[in-house]
Amino acid sequence: MQMVLLDLSLLQIIFLIAAPIVLIALVVVFIVIPVNKKREKKHFREYCYKAIYKIAFDEDYYLINDMRFRVDSSKVAKIDHILFGNKYIYIINDAYYEGDLTGKETDKSLILINDKGKKFYTDNQYLISKSLVKTLSDSTGIGMDLLIGIVVVNKNCKISIETNNKQFYIIQKNKLKRLVRAIESRSVGNINAAQLEALVKAIDKLNRTKKK
Repeated sequence: MQMVLLDLSLLQIIFLIAAPIVLIALVVVFIVIPVNKKREKKHFREYCYKAIYKIAFDEDYYLINDMRFRVDSSKVAKIDHILFGNKYIYIINDAYYEGDLTGKETDKSLILINDKGKKFYTDNQYLISKSLVKTLSDSTGIGMDLLIGIVVVNKNCKISIETNNKQFYIIQKNKLKRLVRAIESRSVGNINAAQLEALVKAIDKLNRTKKK
């Protein structure tokens, strides 16, 4: 009889320990994670701005946000952020995805796989970034070799895209700083101060946002 009481006591102890853990896990899965996803989606541009501003502040880089410039009489191009590094100029746009991205860099469209496993075609951000960078290069006369195109996505978006490109990237927000540092560590010379100032002015001169 004593053994049975002892067994029941052990079971009760296990239950008392396990129950809060299970409860916390359920709260995290069904409340915390969905709320955080909703918050990140709603404020994603703001979060990206803060992350990029911190890079600019820490590395003493010049930064232009919300850049708009006229391509022709009927078209205006938009760039979320332009970060002027020591060696390159980073053309950065933000994109939030509810799911994971897969495909090839050269595909006309990428595949978005949502949480339920359903697949949808979505715009290929590599192609969009390449076109945008080329347009900016043509509009300013800045060489393509100085421009790096980056699309920043939310950190819970998994990226499985076949690419060996060293100029255009799709990357999660939390990995952006590491990427910029890796690119800036390449064995190429820095942009000299006078040239950098001229590049900033050339881009800023086109910016229609400040003229509103």
